[in-house]
Amino acid sequence: MSDVKTLTSGVIALDAEAIKAFASLFDPQPYHLDQQAADNSIFGGLCASGWQVAALSSRLAGEALREAGMTYITTTHVDSMRWLRPSFVGDELMARISLGEQSPGGPVPDAHTQDLTVTVEDGAGHPVAEMQCQVAVAVEGS
Repeated sequence: MSDVKTLTSGVIALDAEAIKAFASLFDPQPYHLDQQAADNSIFGGLCASGWQVAALSSRLAGEALREAGMTYITTTHVDSMRWLRPSFVGDELMARISLGEQSPGGPVPDAHTQDLTVTVEDGAGHPVAEMQCQVAVAVEGS
């Protein structure tokens, strides 16, 4: 593993089709499915499900770990997930990943456990979600 303590992910842009598709399968709330209902909701516009943002958080973190040369296997535990503000159509989400302690062993064979804090930001740099989690990363040489 490199000496990097904080990683930055790539960007995923939210579009109306992806928001509606995710919501129709997993979180069918009117403000995720219908533009007019969303415009008249407490959010004032079509916004992504928090669960969609959580899934994207995991993806962005995994991709950033791999890009940094760490062999990310899976997320093994989520201690907390907080949604800080809604994410809307057109938002470009990216993650800042702070690497915490890495411990030998864990629930995945031939892997270490890596503590992460994942902060997802919109294109304006506003935090939209934060996740505290542990991931399995392969032991070098395995």
